[in-house]
Amino acid sequence: MIRDIWPVDPEVRPLDKMALRSGHLPGYCNICGRLTVFTVSDPNFRENVNCRNCRSMNRQRQLAAVLLSYVSNGASRAPRFAKVSDIPRETVVWTTETTRALHDKLSQHLGENCISTEFLDPSLTSGETRDGILHVDMQQTHFEDNSLDFILSSDVMEHIPSPMKALTETYRVLKPGGCHIFTAPFYHHRFKNEQRAVVGDKGEPEHLRRPWYHADPMRAEGALVFTVFAPELLCQLEETGFEARLCVLYSPWHGILGNNGIVIVARKMIKPNYVDDLIFPGDTWPPADPATPTPMSQGPRS
Repeated sequence: MIRDIWPVDPEVRPLDKMALRSGHLPGYCNICGRLTVFTVSDPNFRENVNCRNCRSMNRQRQLAAVLLSYVSNGASRAPRFAKVSDIPRETVVWTTETTRALHDKLSQHLGENCISTEFLDPSLTSGETRDGILHVDMQQTHFEDNSLDFILSSDVMEHIPSPMKALTETYRVLKPGGCHIFTAPFYHHRFKNEQRAVVGDKGEPEHLRRPWYHADPMRAEGALVFTVFAPELLCQLEETGFEARLCVLYSPWHGILGNNGIVIVARKMIKPNYVDDLIFPGDTWPPADPATPTPMSQGPRS
């Protein structure tokens, strides 16, 4: 199953094949900010390639790389030695997990400006705590409008019954210019999202396909996958108001291997880039005087 959703082929790049064969790869971890050796023990690079210092895995460093690129200079690649502790301490980040290396480093560096949450129990209301853990339902949060700089979710969106409701909510709580940066299972072979389960009238999951569960540190039975995404997701992000970006990462220096380094960015912009007219740049339509014809020379020929 994982090979169909995240095609894995160590033959594609010689360095990937070499790292898998040797079991290790020297490089630099953008989470702990140290030169390290990455342990490579499985061809599913996305869930593997662990830093020997902080135990971060490939997927977490993908998130960190995109986060650092937006923190450092907007949207281009982050500096070679960028690390989580370079993030300005006034940055407010909501991360939808309370464990693992990326959360630990963000929490240590940002203190109270790192808001760590889990989805604990549907009977709880967002903002309640249980055993010291903050509960938040991404479909209905307790955060104020325009209050967060970044939202990070690592393989969470596929477990939400109504992901579009969650994205509408993340749009509400982000500051203008802020980003929801996330990973999720993403089909390479189709365009429409795949809905695998829905919530029935009695509040229980109704399975449209064979149930698929992911390991979850909060529940022994795992977390049910409701949706596997595809390029349709990018259209849905634009419909929500976001400026959407799909990043495909490959950086052996940072222990990011394989052909499945997909990170999605939903950026809240006052004027998203897709509203510009790329055919007639700078054009205003309709013209102030409808009787004034628009010269054919103003735009490129098809």
